Amino acid sequence: MIHKDEELHANRQESTKTETKRHAHNQKGVKHMVTVQKWGNSLAVRIPSQFAKNLGLKHGSQIELELLDDGMVIRPVKTQPTLDDLLAQTKGKTNPHLDYEFGVPVGKELI
Repeated sequence: MIHKDEELHANRQESTKTETKRHAHNQKGVKHMVTVQKWGNSLAVRIPSQFAKNLGLKHGSQIELELLDDGMVIRPVKTQPTLDDLLAQTKGKTNPHLDYEFGVPVGKELI
């Protein structure tokens, strides 16, 4: 009888751990262990996908590294989009305001 109670308790603990891991990626202050790897002459760290998603990081995003006395801080760089960036988002969409017809002049409008 004690064996089944211990097994039930172990199953509950395991399911709690799994549930905690599932929700942990969305919480601030959560730590995730990763391994530093060699990349050419430098060292690299992989950012877990859920962390990248929460920070709005994607391939090509710029980050800032800050060296502290007891560690390092990695922050995403928030940049203002350039005109080229904004125009690239339109991808062939026409400006609906260019095709508007106002009719013939009825007063002393300058044309």
